[in-house]
Amino acid sequence: MYIRCNYSYQNMKSRFSSFMSVLKKKRVYMPLIVIIAIITFTSRGGNSDTVERITVQPETFVQEVSVTGKVVAAENVDMAFETAGRVAEIKVSIGDQVKKGDTLAVLSNGDAWGNVLQRQARVDEESARLQEVRRGPRAEDVNIARAEAEGALSSYKQATQVLVDEIKDAYAVSDDALRSKIDQLYTNPRTATPEIISFDNYSLKKTLEDQRIRAGEMLTQWERQTNSLSVDTYTASVLQDARKNLTQMRDFLNGLSSAVSGLQANGTLTQTIVDKYRNDISAARTAVGGAITSLTSAELTYKNAVTTRDTKAEQLQIKLSGATSEEILAQAAKLKSTQADLQSARAAYAKTIITAPFDGLITKVDVKLGQTVSTQDNAISMISSAGYEIESFVSESDIAKVSVGQPAKVTLDAYGKEVIFKATVGEVDPAETVQDGVSTYKTKLQFVENDPRIRSGMTANTTIQTAEKAGTVIVPQEALFLEGGEKVVTVEVDGKRVNKNVVTGGINAEGKIEIVSGLNIGDVVIVLKK
Repeated sequence: MYIRCNYSYQNMKSRFSSFMSVLKKKRVYMPLIVIIAIITFTSRGGNSDTVERITVQPETFVQEVSVTGKVVAAENVDMAFETAGRVAEIKVSIGDQVKKGDTLAVLSNGDAWGNVLQRQARVDEESARLQEVRRGPRAEDVNIARAEAEGALSSYKQATQVLVDEIKDAYAVSDDALRSKIDQLYTNPRTATPEIISFDNYSLKKTLEDQRIRAGEMLTQWERQTNSLSVDTYTASVLQDARKNLTQMRDFLNGLSSAVSGLQANGTLTQTIVDKYRNDISAARTAVGGAITSLTSAELTYKNAVTTRDTKAEQLQIKLSGATSEEILAQAAKLKSTQADLQSARAAYAKTIITAPFDGLITKVDVKLGQTVSTQDNAISMISSAGYEIESFVSESDIAKVSVGQPAKVTLDAYGKEVIFKATVGEVDPAETVQDGVSTYKTKLQFVENDPRIRSGMTANTTIQTAEKAGTVIVPQEALFLEGGEKVVTVEVDGKRVNKNVVTGGINAEGKIEIVSGLNIGDVVIVLKK
């Protein structure tokens, strides 16, 4: 349970000890009950807590860093490139007056600029694609998709016809191999008891005779199948049977070839007949092997045609139905991704250029054309035309958020909080300055406009805007409490209060805290206030 107490633990402990001492002396019990009730009521805040319900809505979270500093006379601002490279241009000389944003020096940056252009092209491409998806298909696009689908269907039918023809050819080749090439080695080859000639090996002889019987049965069934085969009756099982039949015929021929290679001329067989057997079996093996290759090729073409047919049909359907909301969101996400890439490329390009952070006078130019510089080399120094600037020290925990050029609001103690002066971050010292044993970083800010009310030595309260995020979940800090070491908020769901763990981000100037995860838009957050 989470309790907000008005008294510290030590204070409560002291009070309780005092009451117990009184009880031991006077043994009064009823007053004790009353006193304990009063203390408990007080410790829990009584009825002084008020409940505020906040419905979570997307807000713009402005992250700020607040520092206190002094108004001082404008000093030199030393500027260096944010990346190493070769100096390609120096656009100013000592004594030149420059305006904020003027380019002062440039490194060789053709690659960086090319990357910017490439990323910009991607953004333009994805932006055009998003517009196209939102607009829906054009009539000419639909017509093109329909023509492609019809062409793919025609190619599929042609591929099917070729495959059917190859299956029939495979049967014809196998039948010819059996009738014209194999049967000459048998007596009664087309009966139930074929007998192969001139083989003394009984086992081999029996195997080859059994294979002849099975080959005949296979071809009989295959013939019936191919006689009724057409594009319309073709099925995957027909192709599977054809492959199996060809494999059976190939194995039969391989066995015969091995057997015939051992035949010798004798009184019954002349050498001419033996040679004819060998040549005919070899030719049959070649023909069946060719049939297998042709069938495999036709099958591959057929499968590709099926894939293309289905793809083109799906694309046509997409054109006809238009984009779904999910596709629009997906394309919008792609556009955001390319925009982020473009921003990154622009940031890398910007690091090759030194620009004036404010209006001022160039006091030093420490680089030369063609010189190779690093991020540690001072390049150009200038002083502000504004006359005064703010010198402050940013804590180690906040310095990573601060960079040159960020806007800031300033109030001077002399004029109160209602009078606001605008400023920008002009310089951040890369080296720490230790104050009271704590590392800080000297940061200088320039006033945007000259104002006669500004005097040297005035205390300046500065709020630097370091980031701005749209669509962020923000709640008051008092909505958070710790439970089991985790940050928790209480939400109201169907009239009941439920605690949710959350992950927090930064805190803005109003004291509100960013919720990175754990809350959803529309959640009702309970805030207890005194």
